[in-house]
Amino acid sequence: MVRVYEGLVVRAQETVRQGSIRLVRGCPCYKVFGDEKLCVNNDSVLEIGVIDIDPTVFAYHHEKEAIEQERAPENDVCYCAIYVNYPDNKVYCISQGWVIRIHGKDVPGADLEDALQFLSTKDLSANAEICSECLYKFLLTLSDVFADLMTRKEKTDEIKRYVDKFSLKIAVKLSQMDELMKPIGTEDQIEQGVQYFAFLRGYLIQLLEQQGYWSNLGRELQENHAEPWVMELVGKRERLARLEFQFYSQTLQIRDINDFHLLIKMLHYILTTSDEILALNQRIHDEIRSQRFKDLAEKDQRFTYLKAYAEKSRTVEHNFGNILQILSRL
Repeated sequence: MVRVYEGLVVRAQETVRQGSIRLVRGCPCYKVFGDEKLCVNNDSVLEIGVIDIDPTVFAYHHEKEAIEQERAPENDVCYCAIYVNYPDNKVYCISQGWVIRIHGKDVPGADLEDALQFLSTKDLSANAEICSECLYKFLLTLSDVFADLMTRKEKTDEIKRYVDKFSLKIAVKLSQMDELMKPIGTEDQIEQGVQYFAFLRGYLIQLLEQQGYWSNLGRELQENHAEPWVMELVGKRERLARLEFQFYSQTLQIRDINDFHLLIKMLHYILTTSDEILALNQRIHDEIRSQRFKDLAEKDQRFTYLKAYAEKSRTVEHNFGNILQILSRL
């Protein structure tokens, strides 16, 4: 069970530079999803208890070894504060001591410094949630500084390879979390190299089966004169399976596209589909956490799979959010 922490909130400054470290309010890996607080460091999804602490609280520490004494005793507590360690040019979580990583890469301290310089024009009284989102967005677009070293096509090809690999990882994660599915494989298999369509085929088949399941339940509810909001919720779940199938159909197509302008158009379609998936997933998540749905699920076993979707919906939000952020850079 997630513990709720009452915030210790001080709003004097967002950053404090002390000795060989720089304390920073907010964290690019801190996400708010509905009423849940998540840590997505290193592309994991961990539900956390949050204590929003201004970095001035730790200002008497001047070195990495000293700040490490402030680690939380629990592994699911977040202070919403990080620090840059200048000697190794890395960024660390104060509450857990983790190296901050996005998309499998350490966040360079110098890049975070650039982000802070950019954000210095923002309201210094902004809370940690706002600071975190700004840091995340800036870091994802930081590579634009080096745009003159690559042609537009080279950059697009890199993103194409990212979509190719990351889409498979999404399929693996979601197949492992969905009670209506069987796991299609592991991330280790992807890293070792797999035949894309052969690996994905089992997932696509299961998505089609999901569409049939929710469609049949929708017809059954209509015959039983269920309440409109219930039929709408089931219809959304069916549409989400359709959109996900559409997403993978589009990613399959870009693998064989060599024309630059056609590739850009297809990436735009994938961006649009990802955006629709995120919006629909959020609406489903909000509804299945409502009291009226909880009451319904207790009385009607047909909604067991929807009730179990709450955990998967957070992973959908995180992973398709990453796809959306990356493609937006084009």
